[in-house]
Amino acid sequence: MEGTQDMIYNLKISKPLQKNNIAVFFLKTSKINSQSYTNLNKGLYENKVGIQEYDDTGYRDLLRVKNLSNQNLLLLNGEQIIGHKIKQNRVVASTSLIEKNSEGLIKVSCGEKNRWSALTNEDIGTSDSMFFSRQTLHKQNLSWGQIDNYLDQNSIKSITKDSSIVYKKNKNVVDNIVEFFKPDESVIGLAVGNHYGITSLDVFSNPSLFKHYYKKILRSYVVANLSNNKKTIDLNEQDVNIFLENVYIAEKRKIMNLKGHYGEKYSLQSKKIVGNILYDKTIVVHFTALLKNDLNEFPDKNKTRKVA
Repeated sequence: MEGTQDMIYNLKISKPLQKNNIAVFFLKTSKINSQSYTNLNKGLYENKVGIQEYDDTGYRDLLRVKNLSNQNLLLLNGEQIIGHKIKQNRVVASTSLIEKNSEGLIKVSCGEKNRWSALTNEDIGTSDSMFFSRQTLHKQNLSWGQIDNYLDQNSIKSITKDSSIVYKKNKNVVDNIVEFFKPDESVIGLAVGNHYGITSLDVFSNPSLFKHYYKKILRSYVVANLSNNKKTIDLNEQDVNIFLENVYIAEKRKIMNLKGHYGEKYSLQSKKIVGNILYDKTIVVHFTALLKNDLNEFPDKNKTRKVA
């Protein structure tokens, strides 16, 4: 776990950029690793990644992934896998690496409660937005509740309760806000906050990985905060440092790899945050920390509205 501690203490935190009710802090480090990985978007586009149900019957919490590329495949927690090649849309539940030229299983959460259909075509892809409540991905009932809430808040009628529709409905508004936040070429991570304080943080091993994922991450955050756009924010770099301290002191437990996985994974848990860390040997490929859902939804439990 030394790699994570080293990364945390070497992060340089930018001044906040604020748009509406969202504050973003970009993160840099002098220690950058150039190891590259393929991703779902690229792999699916090039037909070098295949996704299918666990078996003919299907299993809600697992999908089978074939990585035919010569690079390890990175899947990020919160990525939405959509299409009718699978029985319902899913959300990647834990950041993982699938070994190059191999087949593996990934843990997923349901992102479309009311569909469990026959495989009607070969359409498979990913949403341009992460799931809007990544901290609930290991608690399916909470995830379903969040989907219902956001569909209702946005006056969206979805027979299948499809979480990916929320971004599509608000695409123009969301993308306009996201485009305001422009990182430079050396950024490797971001911390995001609202009127509750800092509520999420993602750090990658290099700027290339960050560049691929940061808009997806921000879109999900904007979607989750559309109804709070008149709230007052008062955040600074010290708030990010306090949030990072919760990562440092969090209990870390090793997660058993499934078939075809590469590297090592650890879960993070403290009174205030949940998250996970993915290693490629000694390299921290990605780590994320999220304010626990009960503090985010019910801030009276965290009366300072800070992760202190």
